[in-house]
Amino acid sequence: MIIKGLALSLILIGSVGLASADYADGMRYYERQEYRQALQEFGAAARRGDADAQYMLGRLHEAGSGTAQDFVEAHKWYNLAAARGHRHAAEARDSLAQRMTAGQVAEAQQAARGWRPEEDASSQATERARPDIETLSDRQGIAEIQRELNRLGYDAGPVDGAMGRRTRSAIREYQADRDMAQDGLATADLLRRLRETERQAAAASAEPPPAAESRVALQDDFSDGDYRRNPPWTVLSGDFAVDENGLRSIVETRRTTARESRGLSAERPEEIGLAMLSLILEQTGTIRQGEEVSIPVEPARIFVNAPVANAFRMELAVASRQRTGSLELGVFQGNRPSGTGYRLVYTPGSRPGLSLVRLVSGSAEVVARHEGSLDLEDGRFHRIVWTRDEDGQMQVRVDDQRLLSVRDNGLRDPFQGFVLANQGGDYTLRRIRLEE
Repeated sequence: MIIKGLALSLILIGSVGLASADYADGMRYYERQEYRQALQEFGAAARRGDADAQYMLGRLHEAGSGTAQDFVEAHKWYNLAAARGHRHAAEARDSLAQRMTAGQVAEAQQAARGWRPEEDASSQATERARPDIETLSDRQGIAEIQRELNRLGYDAGPVDGAMGRRTRSAIREYQADRDMAQDGLATADLLRRLRETERQAAAASAEPPPAAESRVALQDDFSDGDYRRNPPWTVLSGDFAVDENGLRSIVETRRTTARESRGLSAERPEEIGLAMLSLILEQTGTIRQGEEVSIPVEPARIFVNAPVANAFRMELAVASRQRTGSLELGVFQGNRPSGTGYRLVYTPGSRPGLSLVRLVSGSAEVVARHEGSLDLEDGRFHRIVWTRDEDGQMQVRVDDQRLLSVRDNGLRDPFQGFVLANQGGDYTLRRIRLEE
């Protein structure tokens, strides 16, 4: 017979009820698809260490519901929930890791290791106050079992000490997962097993999961002094050379009107970059038709074949030494480097300074742009990281600052390679790495 300890039980149940209130409110918002409100409620509970709320935060960030899609943040919350024994969190975390780069996984793991719950001292006091099993009454024992089941991700219902259908169902589900007799009974032995399961789950989740494997499609730092081999790059127009800093091109510009530079012809790929630049500037109000812009005397264009999947991660180091023209970096499909694909366009001294363009069948569309200006002309190399996942979510970071984030599924086929176009200026590509 479990000895009564009513006062202690009331304290414990009251604490659990308080911690679960935000989660319950969050679920009500979530079921009504009111994701922003759900995010707030789950966030409040998750910051106090509620594993269920942490798991739901992971789902919201993974799907981009009520917030920007963020795999790093989702992985962090899944990891934290798994460490607290949530039975679905580890699987969700590991599945998500397959869609992330090794760098993203490492960032998420570091964030999880550095996370601390709010009111940490209170949480520790609650842990110390967890009563010995032999001191509990029957009702208190059921409440403890409900609490442990909920912590492990089994829906036992409210922590009220009442043995109802949801509690019995949760017990049987747990027993089935552990190859136990499925009697649905709330016993002291069951409570011991539940607590041991939680400790084992926390210990198993302490080690970071293996990083997701990736296939490198292209890697070059031009240290061999020759862009024509290992891997072989092909010049389409203009001049390129390799110096001690990397692959460099210098292109002079001339002044012309925006209207004159808008000709876009699939038969004349050298015009595509000019049309994209005018499109970007006109759509954002930087210039009006008839105003003058700087265009290259002859663009410098180069590409390399590097087949890569539709989901990729690209990392580059780039330096700019003149505030004229524009630089285009991107991936292309098929056998035409100037054809279908995505282009990242940097325009010194303009707003937007950075734009993401989708190019299809000779037509260009701006799918995302950074509204502020971007100044790379400071004598330094700048790190650009461009990622695209299987759902078409793309992000571009410059020097670890996220400047672009957009989902676009206009192009679903794999990419054939990488293309660079200097539309006026002095640019150096120090290194590039493109991986699936």
